[in-house]
Amino acid sequence: MIVIAAKGKNLSKRYFSNVVDYAIFFIIMAVYIFFAGEQETNGDYRVRGFKALIIPLIWFIYFPVCESSFGQTLGKKAFRLYVVDLKGENPSIVQAFWRRMLDFFEMIPFGAVALLVINHSQKNQRIGDMIADTTVVTTDAVCIYCSAELELSTLEVMRERFTCPNCQQINGPSDKLI
Repeated sequence: MIVIAAKGKNLSKRYFSNVVDYAIFFIIMAVYIFFAGEQETNGDYRVRGFKALIIPLIWFIYFPVCESSFGQTLGKKAFRLYVVDLKGENPSIVQAFWRRMLDFFEMIPFGAVALLVINHSQKNQRIGDMIADTTVVTTDAVCIYCSAELELSTLEVMRERFTCPNCQQINGPSDKLI
């Protein structure tokens, strides 16, 4: 077993972080439609015209802008996950946009497509990640020398090498847990 747990697939964390993210998005969208929309005769609220264009803008700000600016959305933050390019840096806005373009396809039914692709991908990527050259990592790790639980930088995760701040030992893929 490699020391850096962060390189794992993190399937359950990724799944539930997306559930949280889309719950937040749909709540924001529902509140917006309620306050900005017009009530129909059947009691439903609708937005039309220019007001309807605000919904994709909310999606764009919540997903691509947050992922490119902070490396995570609120759902990812709750599960200590980060979206990174293949060098371990925050993705560009274009990369973040492209990784999200197939969300609808990958999340139906219940994220099964995304989970299957991630599980069989060498770099733990879903289709959107493959198109955008991104992946999702967690920064949790354990030093094999002193058993210290650490939070790494995304760059350390992608390099698969870190120096433990407690014991000053270098940990990497050639170091295995016994």
